[in-house]
Amino acid sequence: MKFGKLRTLRGQIEVTGGGVARKNIIASDGLINFGLRIKSFVLWPAAISAASTVYTSILSLDTIPSGSLPNAGDNRQFAWVESDAFTNNVWPPINVIDPDHIVNRDLFISMVGAGTGVYNYLIEAQVVELTDDEAIVTIIKETSQS
Repeated sequence: MKFGKLRTLRGQIEVTGGGVARKNIIASDGLINFGLRIKSFVLWPAAISAASTVYTSILSLDTIPSGSLPNAGDNRQFAWVESDAFTNNVWPPINVIDPDHIVNRDLFISMVGAGTGVYNYLIEAQVVELTDDEAIVTIIKETSQS
């Protein structure tokens, strides 16, 4: 693997009724020899309210069922942000990233247990140049399940 420049991905995800949301952030560009290693994942509500400060967000390499909970045993999930400011006095949110995942095709944000509203996200990623063998392994890892 050869590491390149840093890149940021930012935007918003809207949570409607039911406290769940899902968004596809990166669509496949067809270049399997270039991927992204996620360095940081931050998520915060656009407007602070009691309902918006409690949420769980998951970064995954493949679609996961809407409303899925964080599951480190699910190989598709590799980063999590959790905030439970009023129950456990956790602020800022807890961020966990498994550094052993390369995004090669798609990247998804899923939210569960969130109050209705708009949430901002900022993802910092490092471009990674992959050999053909490494690219194939990352693609298999994207859709594998434990």
